[in-house]
Amino acid sequence: MPENINALCWINEQTADPSDQVNFGYTVCRNDNRFYLKFPATLQSFGIRNRNQRYYEAANIWDCIQSSDYIQDMLRRNSWLGELDHPAEEIMGQKLTVQRIGNPDPKHTSHYIRKPHLEGNLLKANIQTDSGTEEGRNLAIKIVDGKIIPGFSARVLGELQNRNGNPTVFVRKLITYDAVLYPSHPTALGEIHQPLAEATEEVQQYTGKIIYFQELAQMAANSSKETEWLCESFGLNIDDVIGLANQGQAVVIQEKQNLYAQPITDKIIRQRTVKSLRNFLQ
Repeated sequence: MPENINALCWINEQTADPSDQVNFGYTVCRNDNRFYLKFPATLQSFGIRNRNQRYYEAANIWDCIQSSDYIQDMLRRNSWLGELDHPAEEIMGQKLTVQRIGNPDPKHTSHYIRKPHLEGNLLKANIQTDSGTEEGRNLAIKIVDGKIIPGFSARVLGELQNRNGNPTVFVRKLITYDAVLYPSHPTALGEIHQPLAEATEEVQQYTGKIIYFQELAQMAANSSKETEWLCESFGLNIDDVIGLANQGQAVVIQEKQNLYAQPITDKIIRQRTVKSLRNFLQ
């Protein structure tokens, strides 16, 4: 080992489970050369003011699901689909038609909605990403590589009413739940447990040994599209990459008092980083 090792890296030993298998809350399924994900999700909350300062009622939404021939037929045929984000006009100033709002475009769907059900004041369902569209593959890759936790938002036709002094949306037609980055209901998220969401102590338990070798970690991060996307999404930069974990298989990112573990999913970059780390420590 080089004499000036302390100038380059510092090894912080942590007690850890020898297994590096982490349950992220989703199941990866493969079909030929494609893959898709399955995971539970909360689609909407009720009786709580959402980020748009509006309320929804569980009985109203559940009645829309149960009484809609469209939704019931879609559920029977495993065809209730949502899109990646709500549809928007393609040309500025152009208005969306009611037909476009009311019918998810099969060419742009990103996920299937299965077995919706109420649990307390929450509507929950099982989600399966759509491996047959670019949007569905995009969503799955962002979850696996980018470590995002997807949000969901209702697409409805209805009217705003004053109920007991609260601005409440009375839904006349529920169309679907689209996958969005910033849901109006904060709890409307995939029930996924990503390393990014873990506390510092839990990340250290997951990573086991944090090696504060910033130069190598930043080289790996600069070559990693998922780390670049993660940093951009959460307002971080390359200087926040402080070290390596899992014997060089993940980079560690620090934000104030929080530590984030970002697995290096690219096989070539991961192998190169692990080899470089081993050569350095020998």
